[in-house]
Amino acid sequence: MENFVRNSKLSIEKEIERIERRPIALLDKIKQIIGVIQTSLILLKSTVAGYQFSNSAEEILFFKIWKPQISGLLMFYVRLYQIEKNRIGESPSAQYKYLKSEQENLKRYFLNNSFYDYYHTGRTELDEQYFIRSNYDILSDIRCGLLDRDSSFTTLHDSSVAEIIANNRLAEYLSAEMELLSEELHLKFTAMIDNRLLQWTDSKVGLVEFIYALYAGKCFNNGNTSLKDIAFCCEVLFNIEIGDFYRIFLEIRNRKKSRTQFLDKLKDKILKMMDELDG
Repeated sequence: MENFVRNSKLSIEKEIERIERRPIALLDKIKQIIGVIQTSLILLKSTVAGYQFSNSAEEILFFKIWKPQISGLLMFYVRLYQIEKNRIGESPSAQYKYLKSEQENLKRYFLNNSFYDYYHTGRTELDEQYFIRSNYDILSDIRCGLLDRDSSFTTLHDSSVAEIIANNRLAEYLSAEMELLSEELHLKFTAMIDNRLLQWTDSKVGLVEFIYALYAGKCFNNGNTSLKDIAFCCEVLFNIEIGDFYRIFLEIRNRKKSRTQFLDKLKDKILKMMDELDG
């Protein structure tokens, strides 16, 4: 049985390599890979149906090690399909934020999982309860909602091992993709600065008014950002040297008429734009 599973896994890996080389969309590749793994699992199930394990140790080995290698691969690609589908059409920054949330979900999975601790630390004292089919107890199964489980091909925790394998692989995938996106965003930001794509063309006084408004409104880090840091970022991003912004702000405060001329102008501009769009 071990050789059969090993050969099945090698066959799957070869098919994955072949599909990966095809000039088709990523989601189509993943769907084809899922189909290959499903076919392999069906064949594995039919083989097990006609196979007599030599002892409990071999059965434990099958459901703890061998089967999850394939079913975990299936779980990984099913989840990968969902993740990649949700990334379509999104900006790099939106994708990064989404992948970050998925990464956080995985971290919570590993932290709040008693079986993961059992498996990860290499414990074996409960293996007969967890990985022998005849010891399966639906009352102990947190997935008992899946009432169509095939008792001839299922134990209490073989799917839990598969999920751990899938999530470990997902964690690696998410980290790699986030690193690529981070590099892309960094390069894009650097290019914007180097090529002066955002050049401030209004007055310095208006920019200082804008900066102080952001500071007063606690728009960054819930207000835990210094005025100097906000001013510095605006200078870098907008390619402008403000100079003594404290002195400029003092002049703004001493205005005889409106002390928020720039913000008032922005308000009028956006209201006019909205009116035109409504019309």
